[in-house]
Amino acid sequence: MLLGDEIVTPGGADWVVNWPPVWSADGSRMACHLTSRRTSKECVAVDGGRGEEFDRVGAPALSRDGRHVAYRAHGGERSFVIVDGRRGPEAEFVSDPAVSADGSIVAYAARRDSRWRLIVGEQETDLDGPPSRVFLSADGRSVGWLMKTGSDGSSKVRVVVNGKAGEPFALVGRCVFSPDGRRVTYAADDGAKQYVVIGEEKREVAGRLGDPVFSPDGRKVGYGARLGRELWWKVLDAP
Repeated sequence: MLLGDEIVTPGGADWVVNWPPVWSADGSRMACHLTSRRTSKECVAVDGGRGEEFDRVGAPALSRDGRHVAYRAHGGERSFVIVDGRRGPEAEFVSDPAVSADGSIVAYAARRDSRWRLIVGEQETDLDGPPSRVFLSADGRSVGWLMKTGSDGSSKVRVVVNGKAGEPFALVGRCVFSPDGRRVTYAADDGAKQYVVIGEEKREVAGRLGDPVFSPDGRKVGYGARLGRELWWKVLDAP
């Protein structure tokens, strides 16, 4: 892997980098997912130093300053979330975790005793079904996740924020909280039209969408669009 002018092999030559590395927001630390060529075991490496080996691990999530790292891990028939090298409670399955900006809050979903629960810090909430893509606001006070509805043949996806479900869509992109944590924006597709959703509003848009993001002051949302052979950067006023 090339870092500037330096070639780095995290964990040594026996290990392969599976996914693109994840950086902390301030660029001070980097984490990546590794697989052993020899044993097929997986681990997470932070700044080139390997963590504990497991049968499988997920993509790491870092706090803004990179001091805190969380990821899901699977060993045998049990799963758990690793936070700063420490194992959380075992479960039948856990989702990829999300980490607040300061690393004080970690959120993820877990299935225990065939029941799904949302874990946010020390709090647990029962869920009606398996969620996916759990995400947090920067301050950790708001949590969201994706929930499928309907049968496999006609299933839709809803974005749920703090327990309140949004409109169902065929496809939903990456969800991002506003800087104040009060709204979420994401790209969505109902099979015929494309939208940018900002809070409780949806706006029909033209062109192939990139994932929308809030401006630092939360007043605008920008996204990439493809119109014919041209690429555009679009900006919307946030409600």
